[in-house]
Amino acid sequence: MKRTALFLLGNLCGCVAALSQLSASVAIHTNKEANKISPALHGIFFEEISHAGEGGLYGELIQNRGFEENRIPAGTVLKDGFLVPYPEKPHFMLEPGKTDWKLEWPLKTDWPAWSAAGTGGNNITLSLTRQQPLNLATPNSMCVTIDGYNAAGKAQLINEGFWGIGVKKGEVYHLSFYAHTDAVFQGQLQVSLQSAAGSELAGYRFTGVKGSKWKKYTCDLLSTADDPKARFVINFESAGKVWLDFVSLFPEHTFKSRPNGLRKDIAEMIVGMKPSFVRWPGGCYVEGITIESAPDWKKTIGPVEQRPGTFSPWGYWSSDGLGYHEYLQFCEDIHADALYVFNVGVSCEYRSGTYVPESEMQPYIQNALDAIEYAIGPVSSSWGKVRARNGHPEPFPLKYVEVGNEQHGPKYARRYNQFYDAIRKKYPDIVIIASMGIGDVNRHTLDSMQHVQVADEHAYKDVNWIFRNTDHFDRYKRGNWDMYVGEYATNAGVGAGNMRAALSDAMYIMTMERNADLVKMSSYAPLLVNENDVDWPVNLIHYNAGQSFARISYYIINLLAENRADVNVPVTLSLNREADKRMQFSGGIGLGTWDTDTEYKDIEVTQSGKVIYASNFTGNRSEWKPVRGTWVYTDSGAIRQTAEGAQQLAVLPNKQLDNYTLTLKARRMGGVNAFIIPFAVKDSNTYLRAHIGSWMNSHSVFESVSNGYDVAGLTNQFRLDKPLENGRWYDVKLEVGQAEVKCYLDGKLIMSYREPDKLFAIAGKDTARGELVVKIVNAYEQPASVQFVWDAGFNAGTEVWMSEIAGNHPGEENSFEQPKAVVPVTGQITWQQLQQPWQCKPLSVTVLRLKKK
Repeated sequence: MKRTALFLLGNLCGCVAALSQLSASVAIHTNKEANKISPALHGIFFEEISHAGEGGLYGELIQNRGFEENRIPAGTVLKDGFLVPYPEKPHFMLEPGKTDWKLEWPLKTDWPAWSAAGTGGNNITLSLTRQQPLNLATPNSMCVTIDGYNAAGKAQLINEGFWGIGVKKGEVYHLSFYAHTDAVFQGQLQVSLQSAAGSELAGYRFTGVKGSKWKKYTCDLLSTADDPKARFVINFESAGKVWLDFVSLFPEHTFKSRPNGLRKDIAEMIVGMKPSFVRWPGGCYVEGITIESAPDWKKTIGPVEQRPGTFSPWGYWSSDGLGYHEYLQFCEDIHADALYVFNVGVSCEYRSGTYVPESEMQPYIQNALDAIEYAIGPVSSSWGKVRARNGHPEPFPLKYVEVGNEQHGPKYARRYNQFYDAIRKKYPDIVIIASMGIGDVNRHTLDSMQHVQVADEHAYKDVNWIFRNTDHFDRYKRGNWDMYVGEYATNAGVGAGNMRAALSDAMYIMTMERNADLVKMSSYAPLLVNENDVDWPVNLIHYNAGQSFARISYYIINLLAENRADVNVPVTLSLNREADKRMQFSGGIGLGTWDTDTEYKDIEVTQSGKVIYASNFTGNRSEWKPVRGTWVYTDSGAIRQTAEGAQQLAVLPNKQLDNYTLTLKARRMGGVNAFIIPFAVKDSNTYLRAHIGSWMNSHSVFESVSNGYDVAGLTNQFRLDKPLENGRWYDVKLEVGQAEVKCYLDGKLIMSYREPDKLFAIAGKDTARGELVVKIVNAYEQPASVQFVWDAGFNAGTEVWMSEIAGNHPGEENSFEQPKAVVPVTGQITWQQLQQPWQCKPLSVTVLRLKKK
């Protein structure tokens, strides 16, 4: 989305009054024990999104190696440039209503990532063919025709890799391809890795590529230089026709040096997380865009050149080179349990939502049973025998299975019951996980399930959510089931994942750990992102063809996971904010809309009972500055915004306000929502706001806006008594105090906001090491003076191990340019230092480890 240029509002970016020191008392009740903490609390979730596998973790360097990516996914047709379901079917959640989903087809060529170049009079043409296929599972091959060859020029077939090929000096790259030729071609071709400018980085010349039958050719390429944007080139040195298929290039140094292996730097970052389990393959990926195109694990095992691939709901083909067997092998390699997710006969309900009837579920149930057998069945079993034939006679570490992804409600529950009964009967030791849709565990789904071992809650939250909901897990009524937070992230109001996000993630993780009697497992999402294909606002590990780095939240998760205690001890935190005299809402004011046609008039600001501003849209039409949207003045003395779109904004510049009352009249003329009143405006992209008529004109909420378009709730949503009427003037009042804002509609208080506490602490015992582990988050932009209070008799050794992650400002992020701008710092302090007020840094997460003396 295009960002509007920053419009500074007079002196609003001036200095803020010095922040006062916060103080807190943290009592740690070391003589009491609370919940035991699951050793499986921290795992990871891999999904083929944003080229997480293809062009990411999977080590293959050639994109579209089998020339199969022009295929239209099963269950769809291409219509006016969009994939649409075919034949037309009902939607699982909306039946008998039909699906109206469509997806823009991303490909503009029949051979994506490949191109031809001829120089010196050489004419090279490309075409796909299905004649004489290498195998029936992947029927396409590339026919390369070279007319009138001239040795003074070039006849080149070029692959761009995944936005470049990351080549390192001194590294060896294994090339393989299949080819056959016509009688004219003389057998000579040169393969090379080249820079974008055409200089050769590595090369090899074949002299015997000839014959009418498919033959595999291999060579090693040794790079003489570094280049993160290299390309792969085949130069044909003869006229004639050459048919190519399955052109594959792998670095010699894959993770664990495995053939068909994984990209080492990304895999090692995952290893650094020491995950207790790996959830795979989705996510939306496992559901498919249609039920016919959903992944099938059986098509992802065996020879890689015979795997047809799967179209990801995120808009590209996966070769399935990283298939079920490779996934299980990776789990074993990193000493993690496997958590396999399978399809329940339903495609993604946020896409086509197509499905098979319950009466046709048996093949899906059997497919799940077969997958389990492949992983852990004896070699005498049908699928255990296949596993052994694929090189792994011993069972893999499959411990969990999940029945579908993000399905919910009674219809899903009936399917879940069928799967549960079948799996439980044959594999009683496998832990079975139930989906709960997107959001919290809900009775709507639970009440229709006969047995639940683990319920999967997904939690994508805004940056402020956890601060106002630290008791989220506390509020759950305990039952005879455990919780798995299968997907979580702070993904709104945090840019691409800044220090604000990391602090919010830290507090969320600590609330899970504190509620360890309920929450047994968790995994962040998404895990991986190729920077050239970003589908989700925040991701944990970033990379391109030549580099990789981890977000601050990656280091937060690792820090908290590495210091997971075995059992909680109670903590009582008392925060004293009386000394905090900041004017928390200083700034300018504005007017806004979101997909709504709205008028505003009679705007007045009073301070200490005195009017300091009153609008005059009849006599003075230049004082308000439009930033986004279409703002016009009406004959009735109002200003009106008529354009659709989010974050439409006008501001009153050169006003620095605090401790004031803002009143105005507002009228909704049409559209989706209603009124937006910005306050504490720092610039045109950074402000707070009262949103009256949010959620399709049904609620109200206080929100923050950063980067112009990143919106995060400051409060939960408050339901309006009724939707706001079109054409009616409403009286709106904001009382903006030193530490609290109140919003009134027609004289009635509808919501208020006071900044929640942002200092949080938990503690627990690491019984194996005999240590007390204390974890503290300070999400304030000011230090906190913390006085620890220990139970009588507790006395630690002289030295206390401390590790902390601290940011310089809330918007700070790691990046390719500064991959370790914010990382943990480890050191020691003394027990004596903790007997007096201890200074907790601003914007920090700290872990203390104390050994009882």
